Amino acid sequence: MSWQAVAEKDFRDAIRSRLLLALTVLFVLFAGGAAYFAAQIRPPAQVQFGGELTTLALIGGLTGPVSIFIPIVAIAAAYRSVAGERQSGSLKLLLSLPNSRVDVVAGKFLGRAGVVSVALLVGFTVGLFVVATQAEEFSALEYLVFVLVSLLLAYVFVSVAVGVSAFTTSTSRAAFGAFGVFVVFQFLWRVLVTGFVYVANGFAFPGPEESLPEWLRTAAEFLTIIDPTAAYQQGVLWVIRRLAEEGGQQAQGAATQGPVYVQEWFGFVVLLYWIAMPLLLGYWRFERVDL
Repeated sequence: MSWQAVAEKDFRDAIRSRLLLALTVLFVLFAGGAAYFAAQIRPPAQVQFGGELTTLALIGGLTGPVSIFIPIVAIAAAYRSVAGERQSGSLKLLLSLPNSRVDVVAGKFLGRAGVVSVALLVGFTVGLFVVATQAEEFSALEYLVFVLVSLLLAYVFVSVAVGVSAFTTSTSRAAFGAFGVFVVFQFLWRVLVTGFVYVANGFAFPGPEESLPEWLRTAAEFLTIIDPTAAYQQGVLWVIRRLAEEGGQQAQGAATQGPVYVQEWFGFVVLLYWIAMPLLLGYWRFERVDL
């Protein structure tokens, strides 16, 4: 066997266990409902496009809910991937076929990424019909690009879940670790960055006419962008600007200027980093444990 065989087996197991079906139904309900409600409440992004409810305006309204829901789906799909096999004892059989440990980690990631991809693509297809019927100007290309960027976010949290699953010895610890990463970055990260700035600035925030030291401002900007959900939102914003320009639309607000790491396109670099790093850490630990 090889990593390809591990991935195929993992995908088939997800079908047999009805994990794929459950995730697909869940995301169909979310994507259809989120697209409909985004159209009904008229997202704030709509003002960027002359008040028209365009596809890009709806994408702007969907980005926030998607950045919360996709990580939950991805983690739920992947946190048992390695730890579950270890806990049940089937991991030793899997490694005796023979497969190397890198085959197991890579195959599990690809298998679970495939499961999440199918669920998201089916759900986003339902969302496509909702967006097409609600938008005053509809572009399938703009929606497709949004879906592809959203898949990158899904792969980030599949990687986080598989990496933590390979790092730990039980499914409960894997769930706690993976969902813990999500909670920290989704709800606590900006608070932590603000606290860091406060402490590093001598337990004080700068006054109205004061500015942070250059090194501290740089550190705060960098810490903010390494949040994967913030990176996803930056990437979507970059795509919206590019597509708006090509379509002759004028999105309000200037593109971010400054160091390379604060520019919107750098969000894609951060997403790729987060896809690779958890897998490497998980494999590093997995390679060294005695099963």
